[in-house]
Amino acid sequence: MSIDDFCRCTPAEFRAIADSYVKTEERHERSEWNRTRMMCVLLLQPYSSSRIDPQELMRFPWEEGTGDQDEKLTTKEIWDRFERVKREQGLL
Repeated sequence: MSIDDFCRCTPAEFRAIADSYVKTEERHERSEWNRTRMMCVLLLQPYSSSRIDPQELMRFPWEEGTGDQDEKLTTKEIWDRFERVKREQGLL
């Protein structure tokens, strides 16, 4: 957005632009995490005697049925869950 466009925006227009930008970035971030999760499943599956469910390996707050939708996971919490599932699957 140019400075001129910014100066001509009403507060409501700017809010709509900002909201759209945030949603686009969130979709991109979720897509990256989903790819990471699938790579982990593909890497771990040959070493497991049972099928690894990607959502059991890593659950994300934005997925339905994960409990509290307002829960924010830190990177450490995600890795802790990942390690726990690896232990449960006998991969450690």
